Amino acid sequence: MPVPTRYAPFSADFPLDFPLDAPLDVPLDAVLGAALAGTANPRHRIRRFVSPVTRMLLASDGLTTTLLESLAGEPLHLQCLAQLRATARDAGPGVPGLLRTGEGGPVLLRYSAATVSDGRALSVNHVVARLGVAPGLEECLTSTSIPLGPALHAAGTGHRRTLLDVGRRSWQSDGGHARPACYKTYLLWHGEEPLALINELFNPAAVPAG
Repeated sequence: MPVPTRYAPFSADFPLDFPLDAPLDVPLDAVLGAALAGTANPRHRIRRFVSPVTRMLLASDGLTTTLLESLAGEPLHLQCLAQLRATARDAGPGVPGLLRTGEGGPVLLRYSAATVSDGRALSVNHVVARLGVAPGLEECLTSTSIPLGPALHAAGTGHRRTLLDVGRRSWQSDGGHARPACYKTYLLWHGEEPLALINELFNPAAVPAG
């Protein structure tokens, strides 16, 4: 199994499996169509969050970086925590179908944090990206200085997103304490081709999880 390259100290493990709660043992068209209809649509679950800031962040189809910078009142910095190459099957049972790679297709697994000037992370992101979709995209996917969303937008792609899941997971603080935090998972497209699965977990000190 590939060993992650770590770029900065980080206490969490780096599981290969993508953290998606939605059932992915169905065809891609079903996941993006009937499987997310009615109450299964994650947008319905967003309404359960009390904070309007949280609801706006989870429901937005725009750049998360821009929204978090507005919330923080300052630019965000990318901290690359780890990245490695693997096969789609290693990234999780639903990944090959969602990214249309086949079981042995190459993917990039990436962990990063969006931080403010004092070093606090506002979000921690887990990305599984399909490789070889188009020339020039791999540079965006592997950048250690520019957040993925702005990099892809500057390259003219990444404008369409399909929200797959929202909910709560644990946020591990530096002291080892766990707090509930909200997350969103979505599929990022390059034209009509799926490009990346992205899971963003938000610091509950900045984005309420209630």
